[in-house]
Amino acid sequence: MILDRAHFDMMTGADRALQLEVLGLFRDQVGGWTGAFAHDTDWRTAVHTLKGSARGIGLAALAGICERAEAAPEAERAAALAEVRAALDEALAVLEQFAAEAA
Repeated sequence: MILDRAHFDMMTGADRALQLEVLGLFRDQVGGWTGAFAHDTDWRTAVHTLKGSARGIGLAALAGICERAEAAPEAERAAALAEVRAALDEALAVLEQFAAEAA
């Protein structure tokens, strides 16, 4: 399960308008996170921030991948970030579907 809807409902009081707003904020941040992946000094901070945001809205699998990437040695950075990007793309597709269903 990519999106734990029960967790997301609990965090938002199942308020669909609030959920759509939170998802919009999450999507708005994606460019900043992925842009920071390219910077030697910022990528771990970006992955850490993404991890927390993902956990907050019920994207546990993405958060777990971020946690592994955050701990990865520098030599494995490219592979770790590729895994994060793939999981993020998958999560974004699910969030888009959720948003369409909620509208």
